[in-house]
Amino acid sequence: MDQGIIEEKLRRGLSFVEACGNHGAICRLLGGIAIAYLVRDIYTEVPAVMREPKDVDLATRRKDSPKVIRALESLGAQSDKRFNALHGSERLRFIDPQMSMKIDIFLEVFRESHVIELKDRLGKFSPTIPPSDLLMTKFQIWEINEKDLKDIVAMMYKFELGNKDDTNTIDLGRIIELTSNDWGLYKTTTVNIERTLNYLSTIDLPGRVKDRVTNNLNKMREAMDRAPKSMKWRMRATIGEKVKWYETPEEA
Repeated sequence: MDQGIIEEKLRRGLSFVEACGNHGAICRLLGGIAIAYLVRDIYTEVPAVMREPKDVDLATRRKDSPKVIRALESLGAQSDKRFNALHGSERLRFIDPQMSMKIDIFLEVFRESHVIELKDRLGKFSPTIPPSDLLMTKFQIWEINEKDLKDIVAMMYKFELGNKDDTNTIDLGRIIELTSNDWGLYKTTTVNIERTLNYLSTIDLPGRVKDRVTNNLNKMREAMDRAPKSMKWRMRATIGEKVKWYETPEEA
C-alpha cells in the first residue's frame, strides 16, 4: 500500500479542519482518517494494520454547521443537498471532487450501531476527536469488518490506557463512563473485544505487538466489568438479548 496516498488524504482532511477553524467553527476528524492521523508513526513498524481511509469523517457543533458548510465549499467540496435536507439535524454530506471522496459531518452526535454524544468533547482534543471517543466509534459497530478491526488493533498498540486523552494515551475513564451508562454499548463493546482478540490470531504481527494489544484489550474489559453501573444500565441488562440492543446501518 502506498503510504503517500494516505498522507495526501490526511493533508486534505486536515485542510478541512483548518478551514473550519478559520471560519470560526470547531471541527474535528473522526473515522478511519482520524485513526490514520494518530497512528501513522507505527505503520513502518506494523504495516499489516495500515489501510487507506476511504472517506473523510468530521464532527462539529450544530450551531457551527453554516460556518462548516461555507468552509468546505471554499475548498471546492460540493454539498449533497438531498441528503442534507433529509438528515441535516444530525449529519451533513459533501463530495470532494479533488480527492474523489465523500465527506460525512456528524453534528454533535455520532449515531451508528449506538449513540455517542460528542458535543462536549469537541473542544478537548485536536485535530481529531479525543482518542477514547474515537476508539469507541469503532467498538460500537455491531457489523464490524476487517478495516475496523485493523483500526482497533492499531490504536490498542499505539496507545496506553490511562486517565487522560493525549497523543499517546486513551482515557479509560471515558470508556467506562460510556459503557457503564449504556448496556447495549457495553454489550457490543465486549463482543468486539472478543472479535478483536480472535482477529489477532489471523493477522501477521510480531509477538510483542499481539501481546501489547491483548493486554490492553483485557485491561479495558476488566475495567468495564468492575465499574459501577447506572440504574438505566441495570434495568436494560435485565432484558438482555431478548430485545435487540443495536441499530443496523439501514436503521441508523
